[in-house]
Amino acid sequence: MSSENRKSKTSAAKPKVYKITQFYAIRAIAGMALSPNGKTIAYITNTSGSPNIWTIPIDGGWTSQITLEDNAVASIVYSPKNNEIIFQSDNKGDENFQIYIVSEKGGEVKSLTPSHAGAQTIFCAFNKKGTKILFSSNKRDKRFFDTYVTDLKTGVEECIASFDDIYPFIASDWSKDEKKIVYHKHYNNSNSDIFLYDTVTKEMKNLTKHEGNMKNSSGMFNKKNDTYYFISDYDREFNALAYFDVKSSQLGWMQEEKWDISSYVFSHNEKFLLYSTNENGTSRLKLKNVKTGKVKSLKVPKGHCITFAFTKDDKKIVFIYDSPQNPNDIYVYDLKKDKFKQVTFSMIGGIPKNDLVIPKEIKYKSFDGLEISGFMYIPKWMKKDGTNPAIVWPHGGPEWQEKNLFNKYFQILCNRGYIVIAPNFRGSTGYGKSFQKLIYKDWGGNEFKDVLAAYGYLLESGYTAKDNIAIVGGSFGGYMTLTCATRAPELWKCAVDIFGPSNLITFCNSVPEHWKPGVLELVGDVVKDKEFLEERSPINFVSNIACPMLVIQGKNDPRVVQAESDQMVEVMKQQNKEVDYLVLQDEGHGFTKVSNQITVWGMICDFLDKHMKS
Repeated sequence: MSSENRKSKTSAAKPKVYKITQFYAIRAIAGMALSPNGKTIAYITNTSGSPNIWTIPIDGGWTSQITLEDNAVASIVYSPKNNEIIFQSDNKGDENFQIYIVSEKGGEVKSLTPSHAGAQTIFCAFNKKGTKILFSSNKRDKRFFDTYVTDLKTGVEECIASFDDIYPFIASDWSKDEKKIVYHKHYNNSNSDIFLYDTVTKEMKNLTKHEGNMKNSSGMFNKKNDTYYFISDYDREFNALAYFDVKSSQLGWMQEEKWDISSYVFSHNEKFLLYSTNENGTSRLKLKNVKTGKVKSLKVPKGHCITFAFTKDDKKIVFIYDSPQNPNDIYVYDLKKDKFKQVTFSMIGGIPKNDLVIPKEIKYKSFDGLEISGFMYIPKWMKKDGTNPAIVWPHGGPEWQEKNLFNKYFQILCNRGYIVIAPNFRGSTGYGKSFQKLIYKDWGGNEFKDVLAAYGYLLESGYTAKDNIAIVGGSFGGYMTLTCATRAPELWKCAVDIFGPSNLITFCNSVPEHWKPGVLELVGDVVKDKEFLEERSPINFVSNIACPMLVIQGKNDPRVVQAESDQMVEVMKQQNKEVDYLVLQDEGHGFTKVSNQITVWGMICDFLDKHMKS
């Protein structure tokens, strides 16, 4: 039985149906960086139609667009000394990210990695003076990542370390004296190690040598370079903040909670630790006095917080916050006054806030009694009369989590008269590593049954009925859509697959080279597990499909290549199944350009309306 309160409520008035373009007039912030002097906030927003860099004074005021890139800006970092911003961008979604630099006042954009075109570069850090950058690149061999240093004054680039290991060494931090580099070695999504490399002696030391699985991430040195902080789940279910004493080689714990610590930062004077916890998809911001150990919860509304930083004087905190009725915006929290104010104000396309749906946090029992959490979006005006069309939305990843945040897709569907249920099935992050690992080498197994249980939860809610439910999902959610359509065909009125793998064998063979060892652990071995992977591949069960399907794909997708969708559509057409197909020529795994997003969602809504409401 569900834990949802099932008492009937008075239905609100049905709002007008807004245009897709109005929802895509909503411009949200995707990342930020604070200038060294603490006066300027640089941030990424798609206000101009594609994610670009803008700036705003920390006290609010006039915004300025800094870049005019056609390709999406993916991340930004301020130089520690100069008013310059490093950013990364790929080519039409191919995820071969390159590194660029631009003044915070705008002007010429300069490529810092012109010789790495076609390879993937990963920015690590500036040196203390801001005259050099450290980064990783698989330029030499797509399977391996080497380490490079570029002198920004001379333009001279040097490869300082090479690795021929199937598990990539990715540089994650650089000591202030430039003598030590921290590497993350990634085995799979729940297992990694941290290594310390001495650039003088060339010695490589494993700081987290372990047996079994141990996930380590998000690390940084302190000012003295004698302590390295990182997030780890070693010998525990949830992520905690650990530290490694470089001199004594001792591992210790800085902070742990009953939920995952998802991100953190120290104040400039290192007297305070700011961190966030992920509590069932909701962020909690907490401030710890390092000396006394006292922890204080900051008065931030229920929602989702990302990317935070202290101002130069450590008196304020800058962070990005969103909630179901509030797109990502930047806020400044005054620690002395214990109050925050909003600095940026995302455009909302003339859609009243009250017409946006606040989801219900739900829990339900799956086939084996395991409790599954998730969110259910129910328009306020809907009645429990069994007539409302509904959508089951399995998320991507699969190691991902639906959270209590602003979801444009769900709001579009709700506004058009659909209920949306978004389950955090087994394999999702945020519920402990044992829960996360339940999906390993079991794609299309028990998490599929969790999704079917979400379908059952919908029926039990009283809002909808059988033959009035569709399934929609992207990436792993696309795979789950295909799995549901082929293995439980009687349940669905229609289905929308957005770049989902159709054949697990061809999928495993086609992912980027440096991903393959991890995919081997997560999905399976294409030789040893061939029979099993074939059994779990939707393309082998197309004959079962009983509903119309829409398939959407990005031509440049490096994760789920176009061939995965091509072959699914081809077999469906051969078997006279009803299928529509859209390929975006200038997108990859996810659609970054607003014009393309409008096209995609216009097509999805038209498809759903045709088959769900006619």
